[in-house]
Amino acid sequence: MTNSLPNRPAFQPDGRTVRWWTRPLPVAAALGLLVLAGYLLTLARGLILGDPTEFTFVANLPAIAHPPGYAFITLTGWLVQHLVPVGDYPWRMHLLSALAGTTAVLAIYGTILQIGWSAPRRGESLVLPAALFSALLAATGANFWQHSIHTNPHIITATFLVGNLFLLTRWAILPDPYRWKWLWIFCFSAGLGVTHHPLTVFSFPAYALFILLVHTKILLDWRRLSAMFGFAAAGLLPLLYYPIRSSLIPVFGPSTMNTLDGFLAHFLARGLSDSLPYYSLADQPLRQVVFGSILRLQMAWPFALPAIWGIRVLLRGELVPGFDRPAHMNGLDRKFGFLAGVAFLVNYGFVISLKQQDIMAYLLGPLLVVALLAGIGLLDVAGRLARRFGRRAAALVWVVALAAGPGWNLVANAPAISLRDFAEGDRYIEAVFTYFEGRGDGVVLLNNWEFMTPLWYTRFVAGEWPNPADVRPTFVSAAEPWLPSVFNALPGGPVYLNGYRPEIVGAGFRLRPRGSFYQVVEPGNATLPPELTPIVGEGRGISLLAYELPSRTVTAGDYVPLTLAMRVDEATAEYFAPVLQVGPLQFPFTTDSHLITPLWQPGEIIVERFDFALPHRLPGGEYPLSVRMENLSLGEDSGTTVDLGLLTVVEDPEPPAVDGLLANFRHRVGLRQAVAGRGLSWVAAPWEDPLRVQSGDVVTILLEWEALDFAEESYTIFVHLIDPADQLVSALDYTPLGGAMPTHLWFPKWLPGQRMTDPYRLEIPAGLSPGRYFIEVGLYEMTGGRRLHMHDREGNLIGDRYILGPIDVLP
Repeated sequence: MTNSLPNRPAFQPDGRTVRWWTRPLPVAAALGLLVLAGYLLTLARGLILGDPTEFTFVANLPAIAHPPGYAFITLTGWLVQHLVPVGDYPWRMHLLSALAGTTAVLAIYGTILQIGWSAPRRGESLVLPAALFSALLAATGANFWQHSIHTNPHIITATFLVGNLFLLTRWAILPDPYRWKWLWIFCFSAGLGVTHHPLTVFSFPAYALFILLVHTKILLDWRRLSAMFGFAAAGLLPLLYYPIRSSLIPVFGPSTMNTLDGFLAHFLARGLSDSLPYYSLADQPLRQVVFGSILRLQMAWPFALPAIWGIRVLLRGELVPGFDRPAHMNGLDRKFGFLAGVAFLVNYGFVISLKQQDIMAYLLGPLLVVALLAGIGLLDVAGRLARRFGRRAAALVWVVALAAGPGWNLVANAPAISLRDFAEGDRYIEAVFTYFEGRGDGVVLLNNWEFMTPLWYTRFVAGEWPNPADVRPTFVSAAEPWLPSVFNALPGGPVYLNGYRPEIVGAGFRLRPRGSFYQVVEPGNATLPPELTPIVGEGRGISLLAYELPSRTVTAGDYVPLTLAMRVDEATAEYFAPVLQVGPLQFPFTTDSHLITPLWQPGEIIVERFDFALPHRLPGGEYPLSVRMENLSLGEDSGTTVDLGLLTVVEDPEPPAVDGLLANFRHRVGLRQAVAGRGLSWVAAPWEDPLRVQSGDVVTILLEWEALDFAEESYTIFVHLIDPADQLVSALDYTPLGGAMPTHLWFPKWLPGQRMTDPYRLEIPAGLSPGRYFIEVGLYEMTGGRRLHMHDREGNLIGDRYILGPIDVLP
């Protein structure tokens, strides 16, 4: 028995030369370089809004990040930013994620080699392809790939999980006395993981079970127990960073972590955990549907079956049947099966129950375990085929598996997944500095977290800050929300927001789009923003005064911003809305998220955004643009029509397929199909015969979405039960897949072509009056609240909701 991975001789017993690519260590080096190169080619280079930029400047200072603090990524990020000699600081911080992702891939590769290396010589040729398959399957999955190319802590959390599986397996297969150093390294790694994120402790039961199964008497071995705790304590040393840095009063983050209560409050994220919502047991069957959608992003669904087979093979101890292992390795398959199975279950069970945004990031670790088990399952299948039909049959398994797994992932994800040219944070910084520079208006610019982080970066890292005489960027926190912030800032001068906020309009203010921002103005303001182009469009009851179209050349599929300035000379109770004509296309806008005309004051100038989405299949060419005002109350043209000139459209070379969609929302998200029912009674949308239910029943709804293009921001799905008068009866409004899979978080998460099954449990309110009701679905912008308009096959705007069908509530 050797004390390391098998290093095959240069020649097989039959005299055949063994090439370098059949040796585990050279293959590992090639694998690591290949994966890292793929990540570097798609790696983000600039600032990304939100948490990625926070981790960048916090590590650069260094300071203390939001709860739970993230000591490990902060300290390693500081080292990477100050030791890597190439690239800007944001790129270096993104590089840390690429290195972590590559490390996780190599850990999967090494773990499978550990499990299979002691197979008989005739089976060794099967182990290396299994290790490569699992590693590449993990590396090329959309979810894992996305998190490996931008700064985020979740990829590191997943790396700790599979890295610890590798270390424990390494410890288990080696004989005394060589094995124990690997257990000490594991203990140090386990402690270090806690300093990164407390959620790493969820894997501890799996680790403890495996250690006890491998070394049943370890609880009686006080010397080794002491060493284990000692190395784990050494791994926890980065936690000392918090009280030390707090004592020095960091420029960002809490200065109270030098007290026990302050330390525990921040490290345990008490402010978040106390209000953490969970899904109930009744929701769990539908949460499995959610997991299935996320799993499909990581691998083609057939590979979930080998993962199930893999855990069965391990627990039955069948991976290397008929081979006499050394005594200390007896039952290793079964022991590793418990390790992998319990590690998956405890992490999965906690994460899948979270009703939080972006749990797909928290599921990275469990998904890596699935990829690992899939390789083991196929290893067993290939071994059985090799024993029965020979090596060629096994080779065919690996060719098909590599093509259908990692190969398919590469083809599906590589064209769209890159963040190389995505730098929304840099663009926002430029917009702030250039738009307000030199005006001397003393503007207060209110920003949410996502848009404040790049400004903090310029302040703390680049040492640049706008002139307060021009603009004063201000963070809107939970302690002082948007409306109080507006009231507090208005006496000091003009107030701008980084985006549309419906609560400000609901309080009686007007929001005027100004460049990349929105200006808060008092009701009755009759000034016309100077950047708008004046037009003359007077009609019955309403006038069009000016417009802004930033560019006259767009691409088919673009979401085009259009600003209109309007006025009523007399108070009106009638509802008016613009109708835009783009060549043959009509966009009759709804009143959703716009100030309705009955609230306009006579003579004031209302400035609103009426953005429109062009169909991807629109032929290139020049299209005449015109806008008219429609009297919605009377259902007639108000007589106000204005020519806005020509719009040049560049053809989309690869338009998405939209045939067969039930609904097309903003040419960004398509509703592919929808079913609803209870018990054995199910109907497919759109249905005409009503679904019959009683008050208190729960209707299960499954929506299949398809990403048609990158989302500009995070969308919220709404599933509403309404009465015939359009009054809301019951509502479900969530980030897609119950918080699991946002369309946009820091950057576009949904890639064109991806399909997701989104389940809902719609409760029919107890005591609801018998009668006919309807289920409507749609999407709206999470922060701005604007609904995504729906388009017909030609691209015309046809509303902002889709009616699935009627429901009859029985007496």
